[in-house]
Amino acid sequence: MDRAFQKCGSTCCRKMGPLSVRLFVLCTGILYLAWLGDPLLTDAAESGRLVEKDGQYVFVESMDPATKLLLERAAKQGIITQEEYAEVVKESEARSYLLASSFKGWYDRGFNLSMNDNAFLLKIRFRSQMRFTQRFRNDAWRNPGDAKNFPELLGVFGDYRSSRSEGDASSFNLRRVRLYFMGHLFNPDFRYYIQMRAETAENAQAPGSLSLLDWNVTSTHVPWFNAQVGQYKVFYNRSQVNSTASMQFAERALVQDAFTASGLDRRDIGITIMNDEEVYPLNYYLGVFNGSGPSFNRLGGFGSEQPTEGCPGGATSGNPFPSPSGCPASQRNLNSNVRLDINRLMYTARLNWNILGRPGYGEGDMAYSETPQFAVGGGYAYNPSVNTSSNASFVGTDLANLNFRRQLAAFGNGRVLGWGVVDFSNWAVDSVFKYRGFSLQGEFYFKNIIRHDKSLPCMNVGCTVTAPGFLGNQLGWYVQSGYYLIPRKLELAGRFAYWDPDTRSAADLVKEVDLSLNWFLTGTYDHSIMVTYSNVQMGTGGYAIGRSAPLPPGSGTIPLDEHGGTLIENAIRVQYQMFF
Repeated sequence: MDRAFQKCGSTCCRKMGPLSVRLFVLCTGILYLAWLGDPLLTDAAESGRLVEKDGQYVFVESMDPATKLLLERAAKQGIITQEEYAEVVKESEARSYLLASSFKGWYDRGFNLSMNDNAFLLKIRFRSQMRFTQRFRNDAWRNPGDAKNFPELLGVFGDYRSSRSEGDASSFNLRRVRLYFMGHLFNPDFRYYIQMRAETAENAQAPGSLSLLDWNVTSTHVPWFNAQVGQYKVFYNRSQVNSTASMQFAERALVQDAFTASGLDRRDIGITIMNDEEVYPLNYYLGVFNGSGPSFNRLGGFGSEQPTEGCPGGATSGNPFPSPSGCPASQRNLNSNVRLDINRLMYTARLNWNILGRPGYGEGDMAYSETPQFAVGGGYAYNPSVNTSSNASFVGTDLANLNFRRQLAAFGNGRVLGWGVVDFSNWAVDSVFKYRGFSLQGEFYFKNIIRHDKSLPCMNVGCTVTAPGFLGNQLGWYVQSGYYLIPRKLELAGRFAYWDPDTRSAADLVKEVDLSLNWFLTGTYDHSIMVTYSNVQMGTGGYAIGRSAPLPPGSGTIPLDEHGGTLIENAIRVQYQMFF
């Protein structure tokens, strides 16, 4: 009767889901009547329980350790056969599985929660970089300041402001504060990644707030054809892919910021097709993105036109441009009244070849590699129709594309501002070598800038003054090296970076030298103290619209770059990182 009860109970309960309610009630009634009429069945019921597993209900019989011990002795004494004993052990293992909890929590470089036999995994991590910075700047920072590469955009209209400062500055800063949610859904081949940030830049005009930095899902079901969708870092060059959590210096070099795939930011919204980096030595990445930076798309950008379609915009009255045929000479402009180039997307491609081992993207040889690790890579990105200014007579009289302009200024591409609609074509090549605590890596960048309007930009009403030069291309490179004086604990690193923001202008070069002493308290990047010294020399030559002579009437008689000189900054950054 015991076996009959277990068989009936198991069968009925397994069929609970698909069978009708009537069948379930009938089956339950039979079990209940049998239980009332047979004390043996009562004992069987009390010796087990119903367990829900994978959407089904199974009756599991209890078995205490004493019974298992007796069975083992019986098998040794020959009372039962080995086959019988193996069958009992098999049933016991099945019982343990059925009784095991479907929820598991533990800590391993993050708080981990696993459910439904690893069908769902959530890892929660937190990272903070607390920093003290001491800066020393020369007198040129009080005269011309940086009005070309990194101009500040002020107010809702985004008027240009020269970035100037006193000779020395001391500040504490929460440089990075990040919260991570990552894991997989349904099975380990469908991954998700969410990163939130709540930090404030050193020169921010307002306190920071919590915002979404990354949100994406990745399918790894097919090793040679993975797909990643959402908002994330564009796979373009090595320094762009690497995380700030695993760097040899407190900050990226200025040249690394300037040569992102879009020219606006490292992150964007789109899709990337790639193969599995852990399976294949040669990795490819093909991506399509908005080309507008994180949390933004081209529908958010505006241009200005007169109410007559096809006629350029301008000030509140009059037409500052030579009127095309049929365009009124004087007609009130509707500021930010048209969306243009909203069908354009950014396209990217990258190849990475792990010739020896897998050096990865983290800087430095933290693993203290016992065999040489060597890789080379290259990338290309094409971002068309980036509107760097409005169609107004002066770049500060319209709200058009303020988000684009602020990103260009923040990432060091301020010289492009005001040149209308441009296309960016970016190339990058990189290489890395690691062996027994020694690391060496470098990258070379080139950016070709194509303006849609080949004539010189109009600088004032009536176009009697135009910009005196053409916009050039950009190139840059860096090389950095490090060595662990104490394996996985103490590292000394150095870097030199070179950047020509406009190859058609003179005296505009940016050169940077960095030295860093890094102490990794736990032998990982997760807990570290970093002391980085940086020397930056920034030329003020060259031309930038709205910040160099000539200026349009009414905007001042002294150009922002009247005082020449090289901007020199020496900075010491002491940074403490926690990542748990």
